[in-house]
Amino acid sequence: MSDATSSDTPAKRQLCRETLRELPDNIRLPRYDVSRLEAGILHFGCGAFHRAHQALVTQRAIEAEGRKGLRWGIASASLVRTNTPDALRPQQGLYTLLERSAKGNHVEVVGSLAEVVHAPSDEKGMAARLADPNTRIVTLTITDRGYFLDPSTHRLNVEDDAIKEDIGKERPATAIGSIVRGLELTRKAGHTPPVILCCDNLTSNGATLRQAVLDFAALESDGLSQWIEGNVQFPNTMVDRIAPSVSEHDIEETDRLLGMHDAAPVVAEPFLDWVIEDFDGPRPAWDKGGAKFVSDVEPYEIAKLRLLNGTHMLLAYVGSLAGYKTIAEAIADPLIKRLTERFMRSEQGPTVPVAHSQSEHYIDELLKRFENPAIHHEVGRVGRNGSLKLATRLLEPMRYNLAERRDTPCTIFAIAAWIRGFSMLDTSGTAIHIDDPNKDEIYRLCRATRENPLLRAETFLEYDEVFGEGFPRQEKVTGELAQAINNLHRYDLREVIAATLEETILGRRYPQQ
Repeated sequence: MSDATSSDTPAKRQLCRETLRELPDNIRLPRYDVSRLEAGILHFGCGAFHRAHQALVTQRAIEAEGRKGLRWGIASASLVRTNTPDALRPQQGLYTLLERSAKGNHVEVVGSLAEVVHAPSDEKGMAARLADPNTRIVTLTITDRGYFLDPSTHRLNVEDDAIKEDIGKERPATAIGSIVRGLELTRKAGHTPPVILCCDNLTSNGATLRQAVLDFAALESDGLSQWIEGNVQFPNTMVDRIAPSVSEHDIEETDRLLGMHDAAPVVAEPFLDWVIEDFDGPRPAWDKGGAKFVSDVEPYEIAKLRLLNGTHMLLAYVGSLAGYKTIAEAIADPLIKRLTERFMRSEQGPTVPVAHSQSEHYIDELLKRFENPAIHHEVGRVGRNGSLKLATRLLEPMRYNLAERRDTPCTIFAIAAWIRGFSMLDTSGTAIHIDDPNKDEIYRLCRATRENPLLRAETFLEYDEVFGEGFPRQEKVTGELAQAINNLHRYDLREVIAATLEETILGRRYPQQ
């Protein structure tokens, strides 16, 4: 009986080229023939952010150029997992983007992915794809960890096992190795190399990627390294859009809106920004899709890293301690919102190299974005890999403020909240799991310093993997961090936030006089 019932139930139709025209009229469709796309862009990292950001801007660019734009389809590659390629291949690369706001959803099908591949099992291989003369642009969203950088020098960590294993391999596993091998094939064939755009949150991301590629190439051939240095462009970029992880509820809602199944939808806020350093050579009409080409990306990058990403870290760590699940829930707490505004306007804002009025406008805009109740941006996801992110998002602006003799109580509080997360235990007495590549060493530092606030502050500030060389006015910073660590251990979180805002002392002052 169960078999008969199952066979009598029609299977839900799936999003693909054949079913596009069956979608409701309120769903925005690609305004070009997706079957005629050619892959002119190779992308490393087929994740949600890429599909909610670059792929959408590229869709707009293709639409703006008409038939000429069809050469700018994307071959998007997952470097490790098969999940996304497995979900997108039956859909011929099509997926739904839900732009969520308090006013409702804007729903669009994106068709700019001409091909979706799983790099490790791809018959052609990433190096050969890069060297294909039709590939004019290479983009990357592989997260900070995917570049294998030494945190102290921000250059390629040539001692990393993954990097050492890729040296000399015909099919490297890392993105850096694949780029170098692809450029080697390009050089041998005498083709013009593609322009390579890093779209991750790294300081001077194009220059940083360029140096990592040169470092890898030099391990194999000085001649190759010199050729890359003289012939390949690595423009800096700044990307900005909040794209939270997709939940089962999101998938169910997408299916309801479409009237068919989409196995790989993505969710994003309405806001989108992409700033690209101008470069030579052919490119999609990205500027018609909302991107900006500029001569200097640095002011945009610093503003975004410090005001958006830095504030995200504060909200993630403080919000987590307060028991909130999402950024929107955390910022809805009036006390945490006051802390956030003080942090942005008094500490991060003055370090951003733009006009004060421009900085204040961006802060106002960001606060509205953080408050978007339709975006469920989980604090755990936002705060992951903190040991890799603190330097650019909190510590660099803090150094600047200290050099200007400007107090940084909110930054100190954010760092203490980050440390506090590692020192907390669940009801079984086990350390709470935190996603961070250096978590084992951080847990060890917490155990070694027990609950001695001054020792813990001193120990963490000497942890070069995160903090690098000592801060200016080191004793003042150590004392303030010890005070914040002590307060978070001994007092109610709300009391500590209030004391931070009022710059009052709870308990004894550190260091002990």
